[in-house]
Amino acid sequence: MPEVVKIMECKNEYGQTVIPVFYDVDPSQHEILHLDFLIYINNLSYIRRTESKSIQQIVDQISTKLCKTLSSLQDFVGINTHLERLRSLLKTKTSDSRIVGIWGMDGVGKTTIARTILDTLSYQFKAACFLANVKENEKRHQLHFLQNILLSELLKHKAHYVNNKDDGTCMIMSRLRFKKVLIVLDDIYHNDHLDYLAGDLSWFGNGSRVVVTTRDSHLIGKHDALYEVTIVTDHEAIQLFNHHAFKNEVPNERFEKLSWEVVNHAKGFPLALKVWGSFLHKRGITEWISSIVKMKNKSNMDIVEKLKISYDGLEPIKQEMFLDIAYVSSEGMKEMTSCKSLRVVILKLISH
Repeated sequence: MPEVVKIMECKNEYGQTVIPVFYDVDPSQHEILHLDFLIYINNLSYIRRTESKSIQQIVDQISTKLCKTLSSLQDFVGINTHLERLRSLLKTKTSDSRIVGIWGMDGVGKTTIARTILDTLSYQFKAACFLANVKENEKRHQLHFLQNILLSELLKHKAHYVNNKDDGTCMIMSRLRFKKVLIVLDDIYHNDHLDYLAGDLSWFGNGSRVVVTTRDSHLIGKHDALYEVTIVTDHEAIQLFNHHAFKNEVPNERFEKLSWEVVNHAKGFPLALKVWGSFLHKRGITEWISSIVKMKNKSNMDIVEKLKISYDGLEPIKQEMFLDIAYVSSEGMKEMTSCKSLRVVILKLISH
C-alpha cells in the first residue's frame, strides 16, 4: 500500500506522529501492511474499542499535544531561535543518550525554554517528565519525593515507589533502563540533584535526553552540551512587553513611547518585561505615567521576591560580597572592575 509507505517516510524523516487506526480491519491481517509499518505496530499495544470511543481518544490526545505546544510558543518572544539552537545540541535523531544544560541568571527564561522543549519534542519519546523547581521541592520534601514524581510520570502510574533516595536511585535504574525518555530537571543547584535523579545515562534507554536548567554552569560543565540564555535584544524586549501589555492590540503613539521607557528601564530582563507588561495591561495613560515613575524609584516586589531566591541560594561569603558590590556607586564600580581579577569574581558572582 503506497499510503502506508508514505506514512512511514513522514514518521522516520520528519518525526511526525503516527496513530494507527484499524477500521473494519484486524491488525493481525499482516498481509495488507508494509514491512516497516508492521514492525512499528508490533511494538505497540492496541485495544479494541467502539468507533465513538476511539475517535474521542484520538481527538483528546492530539488536542493535548497541540494546546501544550501553542501555549508555550506564544508566551515567549524569540523562543524559536532558542529551540533551533537547542535542537542542534540535543541531536534527537541519534541513538545515544545525552545531557544538555540550559544556563543563565534568574528571570531570563530558562524554565520557559525548557518546558517548551519538552512540549515540542516529547512525542519522540516513550515518556517525558518535567520536574519543576527542583531546588525548592528538594528543600521542602527531600530527594526521594522528586524520585517518586519522576517514576510516576515516566511509568504513567501514580504510586509511592520509594522511601529514601538510595532506593530511589536503584528503582530508577531498574525500571527505566530500557525506556527512551525525555526528562527536564528545572533549577538544580547541587550535585546531588543530578546524581540521584539522572546520575548516569545508562539508567535510561537508548536515545534518552536529560535537559537541566541551572544558574551554576559548573554543575553541568562536564556533560554533553551547555546552552547559555542571555538577556533579550531591544527588538525582542519590545515584542515581549507588548505581548503582555497589549495582547493582540497595536498601541497608539503615546503608549508606544511609554512602552519604550519601560523597556529601556528593564535592560533586556525578560522577567521584568513580563511582570510590568501584565501589570500595565488595560490601564489608562495616567496610571502608566504614575507607574513608570514608581518603577524608576523603587523595585517591583514580584521581581524582588523571585531574585531574592537567587540571593538566598548563595553561600554566606558570596552574599556578603554581593551586598558590598550593591552599595558601590557606578563610578566606584568602574574603578573596581578595572582590576581584571576582581572583575572575574564579580561576573561569576552575578552569573551564579
